[in-house]
Amino acid sequence: MKVSDIMMTKVCTIRPDSTLKECTAVLNECKVNGLVVVEKDKVVGVITKTDIFKAVLPRYPDIIEEERYVSDLEYIEERAKKLFEMKVRDIMGTPPITVNSDIPIIKAGSTMVLRRVKQVPVVDKEKLVGIITLTDIINNLIKKMK
Repeated sequence: MKVSDIMMTKVCTIRPDSTLKECTAVLNECKVNGLVVVEKDKVVGVITKTDIFKAVLPRYPDIIEEERYVSDLEYIEERAKKLFEMKVRDIMGTPPITVNSDIPIIKAGSTMVLRRVKQVPVVDKEKLVGIITLTDIINNLIKKMK
């Protein structure tokens, strides 16, 4: 079975110059955990809820310098407000990990596991044609076992 057999062709995207605030709105509207970042019809990155959450957390040097950053929720909330004005390009994963629609789903799944990602854009001839998640692959394999 190939990626094209189970990928979703409706893909939620965002531009790299969008703010994180706009990004979170699109994530919620689409009810997804990640967005494909597209610039001039080319996939340039991926941004996930995890990326945004990691950006909100205190940086390691801050934690070492002062323990209050770990438990000070007001600090984290203030940092989150400032970060929401940051651009998607500042924290998106790049270069994007992508797969072609004609590869076997097992190879796509293996790529995701090895690269520690849960979803990848499907790109053919530099054009975004879909998205596939590890959940899609696992659910398909379970169906095949029944």
